[in-house]
Amino acid sequence: MPRVLIALAGGEGVVRRDDGGIAVTADVGDDRGHQLHARDRHRPVKTWLDDDRCLVGALLAPGAVSVEVIDDRGARVPAKIGGGAYAAILGQPNDGQEPIVCCRDAVGSVVRRPLAGDYRRAPVDDAAEPCPACGAADHDECFPTESWRGGRPGVGGATIPNPIVVCRACGHEECEDTFYGAIPSGDTEDEATREARIVRARAQMRAQRWYSDTLTLSAVTFPIYAAERWPALIGGSGSRGDQLTRLTIRQYDTPLSDPYAGDLPRLEITTSVDDPRLRSTLREARSTLHSWLGNDGTRPQWPDASHAALTMWLAARDREVRAKVLEATRSAALVTIDGTRQPFFVLTSAAGRWIAVRHHDDLTITIAAHDLDPSTLALEPLPDPAARLLGPEPEDS
Repeated sequence: MPRVLIALAGGEGVVRRDDGGIAVTADVGDDRGHQLHARDRHRPVKTWLDDDRCLVGALLAPGAVSVEVIDDRGARVPAKIGGGAYAAILGQPNDGQEPIVCCRDAVGSVVRRPLAGDYRRAPVDDAAEPCPACGAADHDECFPTESWRGGRPGVGGATIPNPIVVCRACGHEECEDTFYGAIPSGDTEDEATREARIVRARAQMRAQRWYSDTLTLSAVTFPIYAAERWPALIGGSGSRGDQLTRLTIRQYDTPLSDPYAGDLPRLEITTSVDDPRLRSTLREARSTLHSWLGNDGTRPQWPDASHAALTMWLAARDREVRAKVLEATRSAALVTIDGTRQPFFVLTSAAGRWIAVRHHDDLTITIAAHDLDPSTLALEPLPDPAARLLGPEPEDS
């Protein structure tokens, strides 16, 4: 039987397993759960409870007697302490993001969480974002060496761990993504040459997309839904194994709208094949709203900063979007589909962007839209998807 380190009122908590491993679990009577890494047991983890709650826990940092766990809205939730561990329930789903935790000593001062190793480090001098855990603006870029952290492939199949940005005050970590950028050529071009180059590049992208979309449509085995009287293009697809299971249609205000010139769709309609392993209606709506809000054309320009500073900036922007998703209101709306008005679950952000989801026969239909009344839409499967979505084959250039 596992040894219970800390238990919450609902039976959630942290346990030490018979093999010595420590797990954050939804049921302390069971040793299953999200196990803390054996070499980094002070690093907090999240485990799923339900669509509206997750559990955060880990071992206490040395010298700490209290812990605050911060949710995506910025609310600070006091954790329960016991057995050298802590646990707290957040009113949000487990999104897979790094938990934000601040440990404190007996007088309320911040206690730094230890790192898993003694890493090479460099100060981050250009980070404008404060630490989301303790508010400090003092960070190091650290360079881990352990392959268990994951990272990018290196020579001979070795894993090169990505750097991490660490708060010097509390030890909160943000893992750097791999950044890619164009290498300046040093050449200059006049405005006419630049415009001609952009036109050629867009034409090449359209041609490549036409052939790619043709292959995608050839693999479709289910009806593709779209809104009547709206210009439409294929916006994306997904598969499970070798089977295409998901197709997104982007719909624009006019046939002259050009996504390669930065025009954004007014609505997107995704048809996906139902599967017991797929996420719930609420999770589908939240995931789609997160993407819909993050690609609304209003995101600020990336700052000219180091990769470490960009990591902090991007993490803060993503938390802002996740907070908007959590604050979205839930409702229901009737949308015409296959000629009849049917109920859809609706999630609406404060800015008015909304997602509507319905399980329809053996499909899931997901609508993402803005500045539209759901009741004005009429969805039907496309009788001839190639004619509606592809247009004529591009001419050879």
